[in-house]
Amino acid sequence: MSVETENTQAQDVAAEEEAVTPEPDLTSPEATEETAETPEVSDDETPSDETDADDSDAPESEEAEAEAAEEAVEPAAPETSETQPATQVVKRGGFIPMVLGGVVCAALGYAGAQFLKPEGWPFPGANTQELEQQITALEGQLAEIKSVTEGSAAAQTAALGDLRSEFETKFATRDDIAKLDEIAEQLAGFEARMTEIEARPVAEAIVSPEATAAYERQLAQMQDLLDSEIARLEESKEQAVAEETAARIATAKSRLQTRVDAGEPFDSVLSEFGDDIPEALKLAAEGGIPSVSALQESYSDAARAALVASSRAAYEAGEQNWFQTALQTQIGLRSTTPKEGDDADAVLSRAEQSVRDGLFAEAIATLDLLPVAGKAEMQDWIAQAQKRVDVMIALDEFLGR
Repeated sequence: MSVETENTQAQDVAAEEEAVTPEPDLTSPEATEETAETPEVSDDETPSDETDADDSDAPESEEAEAEAAEEAVEPAAPETSETQPATQVVKRGGFIPMVLGGVVCAALGYAGAQFLKPEGWPFPGANTQELEQQITALEGQLAEIKSVTEGSAAAQTAALGDLRSEFETKFATRDDIAKLDEIAEQLAGFEARMTEIEARPVAEAIVSPEATAAYERQLAQMQDLLDSEIARLEESKEQAVAEETAARIATAKSRLQTRVDAGEPFDSVLSEFGDDIPEALKLAAEGGIPSVSALQESYSDAARAALVASSRAAYEAGEQNWFQTALQTQIGLRSTTPKEGDDADAVLSRAEQSVRDGLFAEAIATLDLLPVAGKAEMQDWIAQAQKRVDVMIALDEFLGR
């Protein structure tokens, strides 16, 4: 009983000390309540314990109270540490909503900016249509500049080639020109020296008559050499001009011959030859003359019409029977290979062979043997062939053949 009484008294002393010096930072409200409830458990035993305590010694009571006070103070520390995690949980619970709120605000701000400025904020440049148009325009300008540059380069190259050809034809070589320049410089030097000598006073003259004569001879030789070189260069120039003219005329003649043979107009080419042009060429230049192929193709129809007219005239004159006349007029039977005779079919066959060979003058002479009726049917073809013959004769004379 004495031990329990001592424990009870120690607890009372500890409670009084805690009441005198409270520690709010270390002791939680729950620990305070537990300490306060401890005396209430032994209220029934308090009177008997106090009676027994009076009989005990005072020193033992003081030691027991000190030990009880230490035991009462030490258990309070663990309870204080248990309350700290609860406080931390409360702080964590307040940080997460704050972060979520910031994210929501940022999303709402970005969406509002996109709605107010939809052209790619905060990074403009999403609309590329204007850039594509500028790129297309630049590519077109680049292609145009390139085509103009290529055309200009080709024209310059052609012009340089023409100048080079003209220079080469007019002058023999660069060496001749360089040599001529060298001679001219030497001659100028001699003339300057002679002028200087002549300008000196007679009293100061130190050149002997023999030296003067030698200088004069050298000067005369240089002058003769220079004159000969100049004459040679002039001759070369004239020859080059003549050759150039001949080449140009030859080219024009070739073009003229080609156009005449093809039956094309040749007035533009004929104008390059000046005014000395045969009259037959002038008359046919604008429209051209019939080509060889055109005359060959048109001969068959004209010959068939001439044979029909000649056969009917011969039948009416009693020179041909009705059977042969029917074959030639109704069926169109005609000889295509040359044969002898003076009838219309024989004459037309020989003329056709000349036409195949391109001998139109010979064909015209052969057709002159036709009867009047047949010759009348061939008159248009003969006129076209005669036009070609006249122009070709004039062309040969003009070209010097």
